[in-house]
Amino acid sequence: MTFPVTEVQSLLKASGTCTLDSAGYGVILLDPDNARQRWEVASVVVQTNQAATATVVPVATVAVNTTDISVLSPGNNRGQSWSGNQDVFSGQVDIGPCDTLSIGFSPPPGATVDQIADLSGVICTAVVTGSKFTRRS
Repeated sequence: MTFPVTEVQSLLKASGTCTLDSAGYGVILLDPDNARQRWEVASVVVQTNQAATATVVPVATVAVNTTDISVLSPGNNRGQSWSGNQDVFSGQVDIGPCDTLSIGFSPPPGATVDQIADLSGVICTAVVTGSKFTRRS
């Protein structure tokens, strides 16, 4: 590697969708474009295809390196919302070249079996914005 290392900064905008399973869980996985890139995520906007008046909406969780939100370790957790339908996370989340940004959706605490069944098939979307830095040397 040649020193000093230079990085080119550009805007980050990535998005993804998932469909909640029969247990009310789903996860969107996003990662840098290549091994020479890192992300500084500034915000994550989440939404579902549910009506604004839906009585049960999933909780959205931002995490790192987690493919199954039901077994999320505290060290990978970056925060939750109480509503995965039309909500925004803000604050920096650093994603390195070997990391994956996970946006997980799960039933709200205390949800009944019938309420969880209502979440099955709900389509969740996340849009991530911030900066990406690509190493050039």
